[in-house]
Amino acid sequence: MRGDPFKISFIAFCAALNVGIAFLVQLLKLPIYLDSVGTVLAAVLIGPISGAVAGVLALLIITITTAPTAIAYSCTAVVIAVCSSFFTRFKFLANIWASIFGGFLLGVISALVSAPVTVYVFHGATLVGADMFTVLFKATGRPLLESAILGGLATDPVDKVATSLLCFFLIKALPARLTSHFAGSRILSAKSE
Repeated sequence: MRGDPFKISFIAFCAALNVGIAFLVQLLKLPIYLDSVGTVLAAVLIGPISGAVAGVLALLIITITTAPTAIAYSCTAVVIAVCSSFFTRFKFLANIWASIFGGFLLGVISALVSAPVTVYVFHGATLVGADMFTVLFKATGRPLLESAILGGLATDPVDKVATSLLCFFLIKALPARLTSHFAGSRILSAKSE
């Protein structure tokens, strides 16, 4: 990737995609995020480092512009990128069922990675996404960490399945001359046959 203007531009595009979709979701006040579409795309098409860069860059922009708590979840963006890239070995984004299953796994992993940040950095209140579920579970007498995990598990799998399906359809819609620039496209086309 070093010095490749096309790939650097694509990473920037993926970061912008994350920011744009996250802004739209926040505007609509949805209980999900959809702020990882670019992270997953970059990770699958270029590699985990590119996905992580796109994800963290997007979180930095989101932190500065709309959600001051977002950057604390950088570790989640990195984990999403690494897992997405790894999951391509198992046909992730190569077909719809693998995309759904991989998205579900990403959601579970994201919930588990994000919960400690939600609890120990923000004491359970991030003012976005799964907070209403965390509060609901906390009201039933559960400890805060358990409530944050359950709140994440209530929203993150749905969010990451939607993210994965968006990525699946975006990749399928890309012209071959564009995807030929990406190492990941060869993996996807070989596994989809």
